[in-house]
Amino acid sequence: MWEGQRFPAQALVSGDGSPLGVVFRGRPSTGSAGPDFRDAVIELGGRQVRGDVELHVLASSFRRHCHHRDRAYDNVILHVVFWDDDGENTCLASGRRVPVVALGPWVARRAQELQAWLSHPAIWQEPCDSANQRLGAEAVAAILDDAGDCRFGEKAAVFAAALAEEEGEEVLYRGILEALGYSQNREPFRLLARALPWRQLRACIWARPPQERVLAAEGVLLGRAGFLCFLAGDRGAFPSSAAHGNGVELLALPWHLAGIRPENHPARRLAGAARLLVRYLGEGLLAGLLEKVAEASVQGPPALTTALRVGGGLIGPGRADEVAVNVVLPFTLAWAQARQDEPLAQAALALYQRYPRLSSYGILRRLTAALGRELTGGARRQQGMLHLFHRYCRQGGCNRCPLA
Repeated sequence: MWEGQRFPAQALVSGDGSPLGVVFRGRPSTGSAGPDFRDAVIELGGRQVRGDVELHVLASSFRRHCHHRDRAYDNVILHVVFWDDDGENTCLASGRRVPVVALGPWVARRAQELQAWLSHPAIWQEPCDSANQRLGAEAVAAILDDAGDCRFGEKAAVFAAALAEEEGEEVLYRGILEALGYSQNREPFRLLARALPWRQLRACIWARPPQERVLAAEGVLLGRAGFLCFLAGDRGAFPSSAAHGNGVELLALPWHLAGIRPENHPARRLAGAARLLVRYLGEGLLAGLLEKVAEASVQGPPALTTALRVGGGLIGPGRADEVAVNVVLPFTLAWAQARQDEPLAQAALALYQRYPRLSSYGILRRLTAALGRELTGGARRQQGMLHLFHRYCRQGGCNRCPLA
């Protein structure tokens, strides 16, 4: 009932008697840890609130499942249960309390009406479900391409604003580090790049003999991040979060480590970053990667992927593609436009439009299934779906979506 949007939750009230209305039910969770629905919009007590929704049969299950200690549930705005056996608002790990809505009594009162509703076909569905039939595959593809170019242009605009204030190598360095953080650790990687700027890191590395530069880069990055030194030859052990002990100033960074797969541990990503940065130390990070973009515009996307990969799984092809599409290419476009270098700008844009599909995004599973995997191939259209998702899907804006 909840997923089909046929459930008239606007007829309900929260546990404290406040009238409740559902503006947007949110997105069903894709299986990751956390609440059952994300980015819902509800009206509670006359005001709109945006956040997550958790479902249980019994209200007490929230505590029994230890959600009250899990920060992943701190954005919950509504706890929907069948029976409220607690009799009070649900307390989150942050200390905030959220209203509980119990459906059991309501269902008991309106059982026959519910049965009649459920016997009829759904009166509404997301426009993406019928977009191919209504608009045609060619029109849908054009919408995704336009949305993908828009997202790429927005990323380039962010880099252009940063380039107006800072040196190019600093902006590029910070973008690469942030992209290595994945969604869970993007913020601590960004903070690390701010606290340890490229000019400072480069000076530390450059002062060492060539054969010691990778280890020196690792030591500084991992030390500032609060991880024990991750030695180049030790691939079996993970560093623990602790003081580095070599005089490097530590940072109190909000690392998210619970549930992270070993190969995605931030210490491994920092070890990969150390090798990637040392690779372009001589010619310069900026000059080196701009040259790789120019080469890849002739040789094809795999050339740029190779330029960003680091062996041993430290930066694999999937993550290298992410860095290329989300950082290096939009940065190059911004850099070229600022210098009126039209050939380089066109090379960056054309290379982006030729890039193959990146790794799957869980948040796009629903949209990909609706439009078809063949139609949504390539990084450009995948980025287009991300643009539609953030601009419309998660905002409850189906009626405004270009696919409507």
